[in-house]
Amino acid sequence: MNNSNNFVLGVTLIVFSLVAIGNTLKCHVCNSLHNDSCDVLEDNRYLVECQKINEDPERNHTICRKEIFSVTSVEFNMQSSRTIRTCGYQKHPKFSCFYNSNHDLKETICECEEDGCNEGSSLHFSLQFLIYSLLTTYIMSRITT
Repeated sequence: MNNSNNFVLGVTLIVFSLVAIGNTLKCHVCNSLHNDSCDVLEDNRYLVECQKINEDPERNHTICRKEIFSVTSVEFNMQSSRTIRTCGYQKHPKFSCFYNSNHDLKETICECEEDGCNEGSSLHFSLQFLIYSLLTTYIMSRITT
């Protein structure tokens, strides 16, 4: 190979390595059960490259996720809440945020696609999500009473 071919090959390798680095999604990854500061993030200590924690190389992380679980049980006199922030690979087909509730458990899950977007202040609740949440809460309260 001559020098011009080596130069083109070198530039091509650099471009491809930069593209691969640029496509690595970074999300906050923590669980408030183990990390007290996971509820309200004050810095980027939990921000990690999803590719580095990926246990299944067949799946490509494309979203960041924040999950909030609240358990309230009058029967057992218990109230608990947990925040989990993770990388994800399967996005909800319709909603960026969704809400689920039953008698004792309420969960809110939000997904986003930008670096560090699951920090909380960046997860904007849309009007559609707000209406859906209020409607679901109203329906569930009617069913359980």
